[in-house]
Amino acid sequence: MYHSAMKKDNSEYYFATADEAEAAFYSAFEMGDKDLMEALIADDNVSCIHPSSVPLVGREDVIESWNQILHAISGSVIKVEVMNRTNSNGVAVHLVTEIFADSDDIETEFSEVLATNVYVEQENGWRLMMHHASYISESEYTDEDLLEDSEDLMDYEISQTVH
Repeated sequence: MYHSAMKKDNSEYYFATADEAEAAFYSAFEMGDKDLMEALIADDNVSCIHPSSVPLVGREDVIESWNQILHAISGSVIKVEVMNRTNSNGVAVHLVTEIFADSDDIETEFSEVLATNVYVEQENGWRLMMHHASYISESEYTDEDLLEDSEDLMDYEISQTVH
């Protein structure tokens, strides 16, 4: 959970690092804190893709979508597993797995989502500029299938060149 001495006025929220912004993001997500979530969203160039949803572009549309989600998932517990983090020149990209569980039975996971979060450093601290999340595929498509498909494609291209 994210805890900090911050005022409720959005202009007073300050996140010194991308990691601090991410901790606040998942805290807002889990607690259903619309004020904190709104404060986390960057000022410009904001976009978001929620699982199985259309792309949202613009701060107002993104904030509205989060308000709806926060209302819908109240009572959920979110565990975040970091897969990769990069940070350069005021931009940080975090690849994570979000694991959702019911607060009444935190041992029972009901959803796993892969997410990419892009944070930018602004005058008022680090903010979330882009969130792209998708459900983890249960595909039975294996590396062997991929290799076989690429070999078939190569054979096809060679046969087209010869004829």
